[in-house]
Amino acid sequence: MNLYYMNWILLMILSAVWGGAFTLNKLALNFYSPEFIVFARLIIGTLVLLLLLMIIYRRITILLRDWQYYMFMSVVGIVAPFILIVYGQQQIDSSLAGILMATMPISTIILSHFFLHDEKLTRRKFTGFIIAFIGITILVIQDFSNLKINIFSNIKSELMVMSGAILYSCSAVYGKRFKHTDPLSASTGTIFFSAIIMFIYLLIFVPIEISNIDFENSVSLILLGVFCTAIATIIYFQILQTSGAS
Repeated sequence: MNLYYMNWILLMILSAVWGGAFTLNKLALNFYSPEFIVFARLIIGTLVLLLLLMIIYRRITILLRDWQYYMFMSVVGIVAPFILIVYGQQQIDSSLAGILMATMPISTIILSHFFLHDEKLTRRKFTGFIIAFIGITILVIQDFSNLKINIFSNIKSELMVMSGAILYSCSAVYGKRFKHTDPLSASTGTIFFSAIIMFIYLLIFVPIEISNIDFENSVSLILLGVFCTAIATIIYFQILQTSGAS
């Protein structure tokens, strides 16, 4: 199977894994704060990625000279959108959050047109996005009168989710334009830097409630860390570096 078709399969897997994150976030919010959810999934994701790095390469391949790349991808592509989306999901349901995340592909297409010379906006791309967006809306929304009520009652939360999606787009374009290393190393470096940033954030602004942690309430965090963070980020960088942001 050639790389083109392989990346389409990976994209479908990534969509399914990231889609599941909305439900897992909602479950985790029953027990933990948004900040702690983000921190936990990043720590778990870092441990998984470091283990994979040692198994495959038998050494750490993250170079400190690439700190600017990792810092941008961490803050703009991981920490900020994770926090915004989890906070936004406190007031809106997972279905609406999934629809609002469709802001990402349209903003990615537009940003790619201006910042990536090989990913110009075409009529075919734009038409494809419009068809997909309509399809998502039809599949997820059962009662359009309900949608109208939700939109006007939770504007702040919806803007948080949309802002997170737009930040994802910015990091995708940056990651394609300034790629430094292979997908696994890029994933590990980005998630590792993100975990450090989130740990510092928690120490300064949010005390960590260690006593509230127990395994039964943390299954959603483990799934978020292993699949929606570690595995998903590897797939994401693989697609980004070989097929592009759009």
